[in-house]
Amino acid sequence: MIILGIHTGHDGAAALFVEGELVAYCKEERLSRKKSDGHRLTLSSIDEVLEIAGIERSQIDVACLSRMNLPLRHFKRTSMPIRNIWRGLRGKTRSLGGEMTLLQEPDPFELVHEDLIRQDLGLRDDARITFANHHYTHVLGAFKYTTWEKDALYISADGGGDGTTYAAYGWDGETLTCLYGGEEFLIDRKQKSAASIGLAYQSVTKHLGFRPNRHEGKITGLAAFGKPIIGDRIRALFTIHPDGSFDAEHLHYDEVMTAMAAMEPGISREDLASSIQYALEVVILDWVEVLRKRFPARYIGMSGGVFSNVRLNQKVAELPGVEEAYIFPGMGDEGLPVGNCVHMEIETAGLQNLKRGSLPNAYLGRCYDCAALTDAAEKRGGFRIQTHDDPSAPAAELLSHGRIGAIFSQRMEMGPRALGARSIMAAPVKKSLNDTLNGRLNRTEFMPFAPFVLDEDAERVFVIDDTNREACRFMTITTDVREAFHGMMPAVVHVDGTARPQIIERETNPLYYDTLKEYRDRTGIPCLVNTSFNAHEEPIINTPDEALTALADGRIDFLVCETALIFSVKTADAILDTP
Repeated sequence: MIILGIHTGHDGAAALFVEGELVAYCKEERLSRKKSDGHRLTLSSIDEVLEIAGIERSQIDVACLSRMNLPLRHFKRTSMPIRNIWRGLRGKTRSLGGEMTLLQEPDPFELVHEDLIRQDLGLRDDARITFANHHYTHVLGAFKYTTWEKDALYISADGGGDGTTYAAYGWDGETLTCLYGGEEFLIDRKQKSAASIGLAYQSVTKHLGFRPNRHEGKITGLAAFGKPIIGDRIRALFTIHPDGSFDAEHLHYDEVMTAMAAMEPGISREDLASSIQYALEVVILDWVEVLRKRFPARYIGMSGGVFSNVRLNQKVAELPGVEEAYIFPGMGDEGLPVGNCVHMEIETAGLQNLKRGSLPNAYLGRCYDCAALTDAAEKRGGFRIQTHDDPSAPAAELLSHGRIGAIFSQRMEMGPRALGARSIMAAPVKKSLNDTLNGRLNRTEFMPFAPFVLDEDAERVFVIDDTNREACRFMTITTDVREAFHGMMPAVVHVDGTARPQIIERETNPLYYDTLKEYRDRTGIPCLVNTSFNAHEEPIINTPDEALTALADGRIDFLVCETALIFSVKTADAILDTP
């Protein structure tokens, strides 16, 4: 069976499953070059995943969509008369989930024309169209890629979807039981948006002058520089009931930020960031413990945008009795297409027949090989190309002398993290690297850069064990750094003594692994910096031309791929003459 998963809201994306295997994935912004792009059915990422897999649209058996943006002409009826909508919103879209809630209609096909969706997607007449619940598919991304046999709690939390901002499911080895946040929220139990700690965190992001739904990571980093002086008072705004349900009594969503600001007029941005981070951690940890009273669990699987908060994830993993915590690498809405496909696997084959297993890697986008990069460099001109049978050694040599490079290798990553396919690399030995690299990339960051570490070195450098090791493969969790390494690599150690490491195995990415190994053997330092290969407010680099533009613009000093190093002719001599 061939299943196409689509998410048409913000952070639009497409995923393709063939016989139970995820064979291709693409986030729309990587193609359009517009951050968080989406909000339409005709996504370019659909063609991208089909081309990657060599699949024609006529071969698709099922297309499973999130209940998000669909063209107005697809609706049979809406909460506003169609004729009125067309007068002011010609060519626009509406949220299917929103319309189902407003019209109290549980069947999406009572509201939309299945044949028009099929037609716009270019599918054959007997291809099935279906829709999946927002939080359930968040959960299914984590469920698919964990192998826990029972006693597992899967949780989702974000800004909201299909009537709620939280969901929880318990896995007892036979059934995946909804504990909170299921389909009934779409029609009967729509949750008060003020009860969302994720939206409160987003409000603080905006209040501090950053872009909500994008710059929350800056708040996480800033929090370590402050004190949570109003953290308990923010926590008190949120009520968690014994059944795991949430409330925010006497508050509407747009009153939450006003209530927080009134708690301590003139509070510093560092203390406000620290307070909302503290409140987030306590709310989620309290919720998990309430849920574990209902469903005792040794394993916690997490997805949804709230769990892009790597510090929170560490706190969950450290809860007493938790044997492992896992965060789906596409934890935000960009991961919904994967969960949509898993939903259809379960619908067609049954839960017990679902193929589950660890995600081998996140390299699921298009692969541009080294020849594509060097050919593009030769065609554009202005670049110097050095060919090598093994470029890891000269790359490590440059890095050891303080040069900043970028690796262009493998297939593009799924999710928000660069994981060694489109990553900038640098030596972690100077704290000043943060200012230097942020300046070259036009970034404003408060978190230190993340390190990557060889699998053989992970436990001796970081506090890593079976509880967090799998999460560290995808850089979705912070860990404590062992004290002996704090002074050795200050560019990757935060003020609280933590880091967000990526564990790398050679079979996953040989060039990435070998470059670090060569660097470690030269310097004795077991980590290199990994930060995403992009400038501020740009999506992560995708194509050879984009990588070369970054090199030409001086964002980096060199590019490395499997058989070559590439330099700008303007700076090549100075870089290669480095003593």
